[in-house]
Amino acid sequence: MDKNIVVSLKTITQAMLIALGLYIIYKLGNIIGLIVISLLITISLEHTIQYFSVQHVFKRQIGRSMAVLITYLIIFLVGSLAITIGLDPVITQSQKLIQTLLNNQEIFTFGGNIQFSLSEIVTSFLATSGGVLTATKSILNNVTALISILIMAIYMSIDWINIKSKFVLLFKEKDRKKVEETFIVVENNTGVWLKGQLFLMFVIGLLSYVGLKIVGVQFALPLAIISGLFEIVPIIGPIFSAIVAALVAVVDSPVKALLIILVFGLIQNVEGNLLVPKVMGKVSGMSPLIILIGLLIGSNLFGIVGAIVAVPVLMIGSVIVKSILDDKG
Repeated sequence: MDKNIVVSLKTITQAMLIALGLYIIYKLGNIIGLIVISLLITISLEHTIQYFSVQHVFKRQIGRSMAVLITYLIIFLVGSLAITIGLDPVITQSQKLIQTLLNNQEIFTFGGNIQFSLSEIVTSFLATSGGVLTATKSILNNVTALISILIMAIYMSIDWINIKSKFVLLFKEKDRKKVEETFIVVENNTGVWLKGQLFLMFVIGLLSYVGLKIVGVQFALPLAIISGLFEIVPIIGPIFSAIVAALVAVVDSPVKALLIILVFGLIQNVEGNLLVPKVMGKVSGMSPLIILIGLLIGSNLFGIVGAIVAVPVLMIGSVIVKSILDDKG
């Protein structure tokens, strides 16, 4: 009887601790999201850092700390170059795009009584998605958050070997080799995912720009950049990009809006059937339903950050689960 009481109290205590942990995770969602992004950057760049760390300059090995600085410096320089080249035309066209949407008060009629106001759609969209827009602004435009991510990622990268070794020591000696092998698979898959995702974002942005130019839609450059950036959010991102482009196109002509939807549909078809299988290979082999559920859960808990990291987190989770099942099998 006493034993049953002890077990019951232990179970209740464990349940309370789990509930408390989940509550803390929920309350610290944004901070945890930033840490997860930093961790994903660290894991994704590990192979590049390892490559530089074994190189020699003046017959002296570069070493890990210098390799980390070189890797992140290259990323910073490439990003700065892209911003320097593209910032002015993007800002100019984006300002004109926003002004066009705000000034447009026409009512578009598609036969019968089917009509809508573009300004009403924009107002309604802003009203229903304020939380997402606020989260997007706070994460993507907050300089402090971006600097925090980079600083955390740099420190994680410098100390990544120690972090891994200490984590491995948490397991029993017979399981440590399996954990180390799982780490290698995670690093490989995450690195492939990041490189493939960046390539897909560039290609989708370029194809979108060409398609927008062919159809003759205004503000092709910022719309193409939106399309490329939102490619990082599977399923939902491409739909959002197509809707934004169609809303801009409908200002000129409903026919252009229809053509834009067809163009974006064709681009996504090429992506799904050609680019993703070739670029991502086995890394992207998750069910669309699982991805959608992961996106919904991630965005609900952590906002836009959760939507961005949902796929790599699911991918890492699947690697870990597969490793555990293989070990038991």
